[in-house]
Amino acid sequence: MNKYRFIAIDVDGTLLDDKDHFNIKRFNTDVAKLTQRGYHVIIASGNSYDALTSIFKPCPLIKNFVAENGGRIIINGQPITGTPHSLATLQLLLTTIDKSFPTPDILSLSGESQTFIASQYRDVPVPYYPHHDYFDNLQEINEPIYNLNISWFRKQLAQSTIQSYVKRLNADNIQATYSGAYGIDILPAGVNKANGLKQLVKGAFNGHMNEVMAFGDTSNDIEMLQEAGYGYAMKNATADLLRVADGITLLDNNHDGVLNEIEKCFLSQRI
Repeated sequence: MNKYRFIAIDVDGTLLDDKDHFNIKRFNTDVAKLTQRGYHVIIASGNSYDALTSIFKPCPLIKNFVAENGGRIIINGQPITGTPHSLATLQLLLTTIDKSFPTPDILSLSGESQTFIASQYRDVPVPYYPHHDYFDNLQEINEPIYNLNISWFRKQLAQSTIQSYVKRLNADNIQATYSGAYGIDILPAGVNKANGLKQLVKGAFNGHMNEVMAFGDTSNDIEMLQEAGYGYAMKNATADLLRVADGITLLDNNHDGVLNEIEKCFLSQRI
């Protein structure tokens, strides 16, 4: 058996292509074979659990998730832990964003049961938020918030500009990270995919990060790839992730690059 028991897969830019599709049949076939051989496939994403349940609805064998960049852990389909923002922190962030940055093309809050979108963005299509509502002020929201996301997907700001905003946002109680799609995920301090994976792998399977092979494509995957036993960056990955990766996939996200690599590593006798 391969020395890596766990396969952690990012979603956007990794499993999904640039049109937000993936080869469901091939993925399900691979997951079934991996499960039969004793491997555990974990989805590790910046997406909300609500969005992930929609994306993976056609994939019944996928039951373990690190959602919200590590802010929520789901084992066997059951949320077991979460790290929410405080109301005071969220209020300060909204004020900072309003005063210090160009107006985002969308601003959303990932909650316990749905996504809350600032009311000025009612006209923005949000097919990637299956369940959502709109808010004018934080007092209207009565559930934990795990992530504040802002994106300039229409303005298409340079990644270097967005990364400069990430540095300005980071503070003792904040973990901001570039999330791809011209956006920033703003999380509570200490929340990242690596820490989320540690909790899941240890808590559910008594495993360790050196038994994880991880796949990602952008800045919010850095900690995960660094702490995994082996970290693969996608061929289409951002430069900062490529610098810390142990390996790079032969194919990009538009050509099933992650599935191609998983099949070579786990479903053949190469390793």
